[in-house]
Amino acid sequence: MRLAEKGYRVLVIEKGKRYQSEDFPKTNWNLRKYFWMPRIFLYGIQCITLLKNVFIFHGTGVGGGSLVYANTLLVPPDDAFKDQNWPGKGWKKKLEPYYEKAKFMLGAVPASHEGETDKILKECADYMGKGSSYHKVDVGVYFGKSGETVKDPFFNGKGPDRMGCTLCGGCMVGCRYNAKNTLDKNYLYLAEKLGVEIMPEQEVQNIRPLESGGYQLTIRKSTGLRRPIQKLQAEKVVLSGGVLGTVKLLLKCRNNGDLKNISSKLGDF
Repeated sequence: MRLAEKGYRVLVIEKGKRYQSEDFPKTNWNLRKYFWMPRIFLYGIQCITLLKNVFIFHGTGVGGGSLVYANTLLVPPDDAFKDQNWPGKGWKKKLEPYYEKAKFMLGAVPASHEGETDKILKECADYMGKGSSYHKVDVGVYFGKSGETVKDPFFNGKGPDRMGCTLCGGCMVGCRYNAKNTLDKNYLYLAEKLGVEIMPEQEVQNIRPLESGGYQLTIRKSTGLRRPIQKLQAEKVVLSGGVLGTVKLLLKCRNNGDLKNISSKLGDF
């Protein structure tokens, strides 16, 4: 969206599908709609990656992880910014305005409802002498009148219609009621209105620099039986596949010699 605001032509390539609210499963027992396992023709929103020491849940689809996360929008505590792994100092001050901008775009508000599980957590915190640490977190949800659809309440009418949260608890299987502030309701929605093109169900296989400048991208359809390959050219390429997707693709491009200048430190921590 920000690039489009500056006049760039932008194409977003997404390996997952584009979903409407009614497309999401009612429960995660609907494997076809919930899990992303294209090898066995499951094209849902929840990816699972098993590594040696960690089991990772991550999202896919137009909107990415926002489709399947639990709505919580937490700014890291001061201790996180003081961690020795941060190069230099003053990161909290530098990043603060961008956190505020993101909170605005994602419609962050304090959670409006406290359930039985919240009360139990508060009791546990009190028992441990940490009761003061209990507080409502900011969440990206539209808490209008439950079940009522209204014109865009966030961007002066420029965004999509929204429905007030019904407190159904289905946030992590995909919001079926158009109340969750997923990226397709804000950044991506507004970006498309500015002319950004989104190409779902396509996965980048390789990136190769061209002698004439720019890059050639090899992409392949990520769904269906026949998965044709096509090639695109771009002046600039921004990789936004997260730790798993971006690092994997860069390692592949470095190891096959197409992006041979990538550091050997890629992926180290």
